[in-house]
Amino acid sequence: MRKRFIAFTLLFSSMLSGISYAANEPTEIQTDIPAVYSATTQGKKAYVSKMEIYLDGEQVKPTAYLISVDSYSAYTYFKLRDLAYLMNGKDCQFSVEYNEKTKQIIAKSGEKYVPNGSEMKASSSGDQTAYETDSPIWLDGKKVDMEAYNINGNTYYKLRDMGEVFGFEVSYKDSSRQAIIRTPSYKGPDTPEESQPEESKPEETNPEQSQPEQTTPNDTTTPTPQPTPEPVTPNKVDGVITVLIDVGHGGSDPGAGGTAPYDFFTYQNRKVSAGGGIYETDFNLPVALCLRDLLEASGAKVIMSAETDKTVTFSDRKKIIESNADTADMLISIHHNAFNGNASGFDILAQIKYKNGGDGLELAQSFEKQYLEDGRKRHAPTTFKEGSNGDYYAILRYAANVDLLAIISEYAYIDNVNDVECILSNEGVEREAKAMHDAILDFYSTHEY
Repeated sequence: MRKRFIAFTLLFSSMLSGISYAANEPTEIQTDIPAVYSATTQGKKAYVSKMEIYLDGEQVKPTAYLISVDSYSAYTYFKLRDLAYLMNGKDCQFSVEYNEKTKQIIAKSGEKYVPNGSEMKASSSGDQTAYETDSPIWLDGKKVDMEAYNINGNTYYKLRDMGEVFGFEVSYKDSSRQAIIRTPSYKGPDTPEESQPEESKPEETNPEQSQPEQTTPNDTTTPTPQPTPEPVTPNKVDGVITVLIDVGHGGSDPGAGGTAPYDFFTYQNRKVSAGGGIYETDFNLPVALCLRDLLEASGAKVIMSAETDKTVTFSDRKKIIESNADTADMLISIHHNAFNGNASGFDILAQIKYKNGGDGLELAQSFEKQYLEDGRKRHAPTTFKEGSNGDYYAILRYAANVDLLAIISEYAYIDNVNDVECILSNEGVEREAKAMHDAILDFYSTHEY
C-alpha cells in the first residue's frame, strides 16, 4: 500500500461497552421460562443496568442486568421474551415458546411473537441474584447454546449473543452511555437526537483559521510573500514496510474469557490450573511482541499500541492511529475470539471499502493462506461488517477514516477447550506470530509500501 500524506477531518466514533439500560419502574415480576440450573448453583449479584437502549432509533426499556461472571469480567444480560417482544413486526422477528413436555425453549425465526404478559417488566426490588442455567434455545429445529442466567424465574442472555443468533446488530457508545440495536433493514439514525435539524448549532470555527490574514499597508514595510508550499505527493513510497500493531484489550480490560483445559503458564509466568480462567490478555500481547521482533528482524519498522499489559482505551487507540496514519502502511489488530464454547477456527475482519476487492481483501487472503498452511481452520469467510458510521468495528473505522489499511485477526476461540490448545505454549504463540509475519511479507511482495 502506498503511504498517503493528506489533510483530514475526523469524526468522533463510538466506543464499545458491555453495559445496557433497564426501566426502573416497580412492576410485578412474572416468571418466563423454567430454568434448568447448572451444577454451579451459587448465585451471583445482578445489578440493574442503567444505560439507555435504542432500537432502530427509538428508545426502548427492556429489563437488563449487569452480572460479574468472574473477578475480571462483567456483562449485561437481557430477557429473551423482551427481545422477542421488541422485534415484533421487524425483519428479524422471532417467536418464543416453552414446551412443557420436552422442557425446551422453542424459537422460530420470522414468526410473530405472542406476548404472555411477562414482557418489559422491571424488577420491583432493584438488584437481584442471578443463577447460571442450562437453557439452550431450539431455533428453527437446531440447538443454540448461549450463556444464560436465571433471575426471578426469567432467563437472561447476552445482548450480543442474541444479536448473533437472531440477526440484529449491537453496538455501544460509552461517551453517551447508550446501547444501539439495529435491525438489518433499518437505515436511519441511531438515536432521535441524530435526526434533529442542526440550524441552532452553528459550526464552530477558529477565526484565525477561517478568516484571511489582514495586513495594514504602510510606507516603510513591504509584506514578505509566503513561499509557495511544495506539493505533497500522496503516493510517496519510502521502501520501508511500517506496521502499526494494535494489541487488543489489556490492563483492566481482559477481553474474552475461557477455561484452561490443562495446567499451563502464561507469558507473565502466571500459572493457570486446569479449569481456571484464561483471557485474551494472556495471548494478545505475547503474540504482538513476538510479531514485532519478527518484523524488525526482517527490516520492517513497527509501531506498537502497547508493549506492556496496560489499559489502552478506544480514545487512546484512535489517537495512536491518527498520529501514525501518514507513516504506517497497515494496521493489524490482534485478538482471540470467544462465543459459545463450540465455535472454533480463525476469523479475519476487514474494512468494508474492500468487500468487493482491493488491498483489504487481498491482505485478508494473505492471512487466511498463512493460517491455513499453519494448520488452522477457518471459522467463517472474511467479515466485512458495516455500521451506522462506516465500519462496524471501531478499530477498522478509525483506520478507514485516515485512509489506513487495517484488519483484525481472531486466531482462535479461547472458550473452546480444543481450539485454544494451539496457543497454550510459547511454541504456539510463536507459530501464530510467524504466520502473521509471513502473511504481511507475502502481501507486500506484490503491493507497494
